[in-house]
Amino acid sequence: EISMMGTKHMDMSMLPCKELVVVDATGGAETLAYKAPAMEAIEITFKGKKAHAGIEPEKGINAIVVTVGLLLCIWTATTMKATVATAIGLIPFLLSFIFICIKRPTILLCITFIINYIIMGINRYYPIPIPITNIFDLLFGIMLTLIILKQVYTDDDNRKNAMNAYTFVLLGWLLYCIINAGNGITGELYPEAWLRILRPWAIYPLLTCFILSIHCNRYSFLHYFLILWGIFTLLAAAKGYWQKNKGFDSTELAWLWAYGARTHFIHSGIRYFSFFTDAAIFGSTMGLSCTTFFLSALYSKNRYLKLFYFVVSMAGFYGLLIAGTRAAIAIPIAGLGVFLFLSKNWKIGMLSFLLLVGGVGMLKYTKIGEDNRLIRRMRTVFDSNDQSLLVRFENQKALKAYMSEMPFGIGMGVQNGVISPQNKYYFVSICPADSSLVDVWIQMGVVGLSVFLGMHAVLFILGAYIILFRISNPEIRGPLTGMLCGCAGMLVASYANMVYFQFPNGILIYSCFTFIFLGPHLDRLYTKEHEQRTT
Repeated sequence: EISMMGTKHMDMSMLPCKELVVVDATGGAETLAYKAPAMEAIEITFKGKKAHAGIEPEKGINAIVVTVGLLLCIWTATTMKATVATAIGLIPFLLSFIFICIKRPTILLCITFIINYIIMGINRYYPIPIPITNIFDLLFGIMLTLIILKQVYTDDDNRKNAMNAYTFVLLGWLLYCIINAGNGITGELYPEAWLRILRPWAIYPLLTCFILSIHCNRYSFLHYFLILWGIFTLLAAAKGYWQKNKGFDSTELAWLWAYGARTHFIHSGIRYFSFFTDAAIFGSTMGLSCTTFFLSALYSKNRYLKLFYFVVSMAGFYGLLIAGTRAAIAIPIAGLGVFLFLSKNWKIGMLSFLLLVGGVGMLKYTKIGEDNRLIRRMRTVFDSNDQSLLVRFENQKALKAYMSEMPFGIGMGVQNGVISPQNKYYFVSICPADSSLVDVWIQMGVVGLSVFLGMHAVLFILGAYIILFRISNPEIRGPLTGMLCGCAGMLVASYANMVYFQFPNGILIYSCFTFIFLGPHLDRLYTKEHEQRTT
């Protein structure tokens, strides 16, 4: 019956007649059945997956695969060792999972997002024996393979969605990074070190953009993404709350005493890090969530989503505070500043302006809340005489003397002792980059940093144009506005901390930009679906 799939492509207007005889009854061809002498109705309830063999067989469960899997499990369990039997018995189920992922690729996208969010926490408790980037190489590779298979075996073709301005900007950035592979200022080339940095800096953004664009065929996908993100934001804030009120567990204490005590046990108190790499990543991720979800809540018409977004926003703000990362407070401040230019609603714009001016004014010009160590630490963001800020400036001043000889940087990946101590630029290679922007400056020079910042200037200008002039529905404009403002805040925070390319922020930022540039497509889907509902 799967041949019935062809009937949906049939042009009924080409038929010479309008009434047909369906040859679908028993007996000879000369007999026409136009009614039955009797009818008996039987009501049966089937529990399972709905999938008609002729109309939608792809939604069903492959009974042959399941049966073969069960038979293999029985056979291997009775004839082989337990580990071998388990491995062989799982093969059909793995094939079934691959088949499901081909039909529903968003499942693998969700898995990738979840792994991206918690991978560093897992690595703290159970050290992963391979580079973490290799795991994402595998995930992205599988998703690309599934896309190719789906293009071959189905008529779905959403490739045009991936051909947007963000894709082309990323292609330009990737091209520049590839050219940087020939940077031999140290006297040698280091292709392995270059490739290690190329992936999170240039390849992952492009793959995230392409894969998300291909699979984003419903406007509700945007809200599903936010819900999943919000759930893990709540989990991260809850873990931070547990650390603050119940204390660190033995694994976290071991990590603190071995690596993190100097930066997490400070004079103003303890900096909590949840299940992230450190407090800086925790604080910046929470700042991004706080900004994105707060602005999304302002526009949402669904009261349940609005409440959920507000709760996530408050949880993000709480996580930002207990992380004790001063640069993280710049994310909502910068985000609200950008929002003033994007808000079309003067009431919402005025509310944001009051929050921005009131918050900055309280921290900079008053002593309100000085007894609270969290507020006291946030206030140091506006202290131009802060010692850590002065040390940062001194380090950058020392680097500047070396970097003046390297307009294209020391080379991507040429860090942490990759080059010999006798090399002229050894000091630059071991000098710790205290922020993501300084890291780009060291590895790619002032030219690369200018390209990186110029790329973001283009993205923010085009993103603002899309939100202001090409999005008509508030349900789409709200989340996209929050994402653009959050990304602007992350770029500002990247001046002070290493937070831009690290897990989970990198893929979160790339996903946000992808949705922003898919905005017109999502807006059309939203309008079309709601017009169909009204008619």
